[in-house]
Amino acid sequence: MIVCQNLYVTYRWRQEPVLKGVNGTFKGKSLILGPNGSGKTTLFRAICGLTNIKSGKILIDEKPIEEIYATKGVVSANFQDIYTLIDAKAFDLIRLYTDLAEGDPQLALKIIEDFGITADFLKKRKLSELSSGQAKIFCTALALAMKARHVLLDEPFEELDPARKGRMVNYLNEYEGVVLINTHETWLLKNLQDWEAFLMFEGILYGPLTVKDLLNARISMAEEPDSLLKLSLSGKTVSIIKGKGKGKLLTSLENLDKMYEIAEGLKT
Repeated sequence: MIVCQNLYVTYRWRQEPVLKGVNGTFKGKSLILGPNGSGKTTLFRAICGLTNIKSGKILIDEKPIEEIYATKGVVSANFQDIYTLIDAKAFDLIRLYTDLAEGDPQLALKIIEDFGITADFLKKRKLSELSSGQAKIFCTALALAMKARHVLLDEPFEELDPARKGRMVNYLNEYEGVVLINTHETWLLKNLQDWEAFLMFEGILYGPLTVKDLLNARISMAEEPDSLLKLSLSGKTVSIIKGKGKGKLLTSLENLDKMYEIAEGLKT
């Protein structure tokens, strides 16, 4: 279980915090849905110890993250910069990192090959020489093969075609452990109906609620008394409401970047 308590993260070149008092408990399988630039990746990097925290706490299995740095089997993630610390061919990185983490190199290779990337191809190229889509598959496969109790996947569906997206969903649903993913795409909700969901906008985390609730949720540009969630977008109140009636279906938006067009009264 991962717990974030009143978490703030600020970058030196920005006056406004990137994360603003984030509170959340992630157990089982959870997704964070939000537009690009909302703070999702920063939150994941903070949980992994890759970004400094200004204030607040992160607990993993009730222990502060400072106490579990470099502990095997606790957390894995698909950030590419984790796997480019060593200058080696991509194929060799599989054995190296899974050995360090006591993971499963055969599982990593199985997942990678299932997405059409061969072992021979990986023997000829470094991770930095893969396309962005190939690199995303490679790093996600490694994160899953680490067999950690918690796996964090940053935009794991990015640059995948529909068939490959479906394949990735299957691997996530089969994973035995806590899975936390983030994405700005809404298409996957129907495939993750048993998951818990959070929304993230402008550095603020909202939720939890169920993915099933989001599948039927609508967006209202008013403060609704019985809303599932109330969001703040560019200083405007947006309500996520249940059922039929007024408002646009959340799942009718291709991605959550479109929420700002709704907030500004533009057609989507």
